[in-house]
This record gives sequence, C-alpha cells and structure tokens, in this order.
Amino acid sequence: MKRTENNGNRSMWKILVPILLLLIAAGAVFMAFSFSGDDSEEEAAVEETAGEGEASEDSEEDGTADSGAAEDSEENGEAAAEEGSSEITISTVGDIMVHDEQYWGAYVEETDSYDFKPWFEHVKPYLEEADLAIGNFETTVAGEDRGYTGYPLFNTPDEIVEDVKYAGFDALVTSNNHSLDMGAQGVERTVQMLEEADLDVVGTYDGAPEERHVIREVDGIRVAMLAFTEMLNGMEGPYTDEEVYNMIDVISEENLTEAIDAAKADDPDIILTYMHWGPEYVEEPSDYQKEYAQFLADQGVDLIIGSHPHVIQRAEYLESADGESESFVVYSLGNFISNQRLETIGPDFEPNEDGVILNFDIEKDHESGETVVADVHYTPTWVYRHSDTNDTPFDYEILPVEDFQDDENLPADIRERLDRSLERTHSRLNLE
Repeated sequence: MKRTENNGNRSMWKILVPILLLLIAAGAVFMAFSFSGDDSEEEAAVEETAGEGEASEDSEEDGTADSGAAEDSEENGEAAAEEGSSEITISTVGDIMVHDEQYWGAYVEETDSYDFKPWFEHVKPYLEEADLAIGNFETTVAGEDRGYTGYPLFNTPDEIVEDVKYAGFDALVTSNNHSLDMGAQGVERTVQMLEEADLDVVGTYDGAPEERHVIREVDGIRVAMLAFTEMLNGMEGPYTDEEVYNMIDVISEENLTEAIDAAKADDPDIILTYMHWGPEYVEEPSDYQKEYAQFLADQGVDLIIGSHPHVIQRAEYLESADGESESFVVYSLGNFISNQRLETIGPDFEPNEDGVILNFDIEKDHESGETVVADVHYTPTWVYRHSDTNDTPFDYEILPVEDFQDDENLPADIRERLDRSLERTHSRLNLE
C-alpha cells in the first residue's frame, strides 16, 4: 500500500511548532510564578500559625490566655446560674481539739516536725465533697516560743494549720473559750496563720474589725458566717471590754443584733452562726442555749450550729416569732477530734468520743431569688485512739462510723464501741 503524504499538514506544522514552543515556554513561566506564589502563601500561613503559637505560649507564661478563658467560663457559669438554679452543700463539724497526747503522737522524730494529717484521712473525702466545710478550731497557734501545750491552755504546733486545710476545711471558727489561752498575741497570730493558709477565719480578729461576718459565695449562693462565744475562761481579765470585743465575738443580744444586721446588709442568701455555749458534757441543751437559739431564729439566722458541750445534743427547727421564717439549730455537734474519752476521763464520758459531719444542701432559684435548705443529712464519726504498746505515743483517726463498724481488721471491742456511738448519735440528733 502506498502511503500518501499530506503536504498541507506539513506546512501547518511548520507554523504551529514555533507557536507551541512559545506557549510551552509561557506556561512554564506561569507555573513557576504560580508555585512561587503558593510557597509564599504557605510560608506566610506557617509564620502566622507559629506567631499564634508564640502568642499562645506568651499568654500561657503571663497567664492571660488561661485567665481569659477561665474568666469567660466563670462568667458563663454565673450567667447560667443566674438564669436557673444552683445547689451547694455546707458541711459543719464540732470541736477540733489538740490535747497533749495528741500532738505528742503527731511528732515525727526523723524530721523534728508534726504530722496531723493521719487524723483526717478517713473523713477527708467527706469534707472535700462539700462546697463549704467549717469546723470549730478550739486551740491556738501562738508559736513554738510560747511552748506547746494542751489542756487547760492550748497552743498547738503550726503544722496543724496546713493539715486542717489538707483535710478539706474552708473556714474555721475561732471564737471559743480557748481563744485567749495565749493572750492577745495568741489571738493575733492564730488569725494570721489561718489566713495565710487561705482559710476563712470566723469570730476572732488581729485588729478592730470593720465587719464581723465572713461572706463565702459559691455557685451564686452567698453564705454569711458568724461565730460567737459565751465564755473565755476568765482569760479576758487583763483587757477592757472594748479590747476583748476588738479581738473576739462574745455573745450578747446587742452584739448579735448588730452583727446580724450588718451581715444582712451584705445581701446573703444564707446566714450561718456558730454559738460556743452551754455546760460541758451535758446531753440536753440549757435554757441559755434554747433562749439564744430562739433569739437568733427571730433575727433571721438560718443555720445555728452549737459547740462546747463536747457531746452531741439534739437538733430541731425553730419558727421565728413573726412566723415568717424557720431556722435549723443543732445545739452541739460534739467533738470532731480530741483526747476526751472513757480511757482518759472515765466510762461515763464515752459520748465525748462521738462526732458528726452535719451537711446542709442549699438550693437557690436565681429567677425568684428564693433560697431554701433542701435537705439536712449527716455522717456520724468516732475518734479511734490506738497504740502498739497501749501507751503513749498514741495514733488518732477520725472514723466515719458506718464505714468501719463491720471492719474485721478492728478489734471486736472497738467495733462494739462504734456500734454504741452510732446508736447514740442517731438518738441524740433525732433527725431520722
């Protein structure tokens, strides 16, 4: 077969080839510029991202990014709370005492220091569950140079402060009959040490106070805390009444009215007042306690928490004189930790070993502004003292009774004492 050649096409290729070569060259130049532009944009994007990273790192270093996010989160949380409702739990306990045998047992020879944390290990989870945990700090921390002592004049090693904080407490009541055990200097240093540990101090002052209540706001619920004592064991003798009241909140109708009115002016949702009152070791509240409890109810105090008797006393609801409000009072929460027990002060004093974590569930409707005590519940506790030698030094542990009453690792006689303690606590509080 003879192949036919197309001369016309050949002529066209002579024309097209140079044109195609020019187009290819132009395309190459265009592609080069295009890739160059993409690289520049990519590099710019990388630099911008790196710049953002550097800014983020700088912000992390100076805290601005985290604080800004935290503030936004907090504001959003507050806004959400304001739109609906919120609930908090307040946990209260009785007397936190440190007798001689207790701090002797807490001494750590290897470090020449004191460790009180083991006392609280079993109750720490309960206290940490609360939004606000409060206890009666019935000792002083006046410093080693004053000498460490227990009863009758208490001065405890400084380590107790951080260890109480470790236990989960947020606030400590310091107005009680042992506030002045180490004089004015002891009051002042105790307040300062507790405040340095970021604990709210209620009832004593290191100078004339501008106000006698402490406000703690949690989830949009404002709690006003007050604390007053009936007695100071005669240690107030060297001071004028004014000097005493500049240091310690002392019970009187006038003092209470003034302090409660000032607290109300701070727009609280709940007013809680600790009262250190009544005779020691007595199971029933005195007329003095009942009269002042009713006085506080009439003044609009919501929660009245008693301490000092060293035994648990009953709880009840009180209606205000005008019938417009109801208050809850527990006349005494007993000892949370102490060395008062049947082995030290006799078999009739076994109830001094009993304590309780009394919890209040507080609910606030942020639309109506109404705040209520939605529930009251409690965890019975008991102070376990033990030693391998059955002599000093002793170890102390606060046991949640219902967690340990069937613990076969404990001696049978201790489990029996736990059972008796639980029965007493249920019977005395009478909240079932």
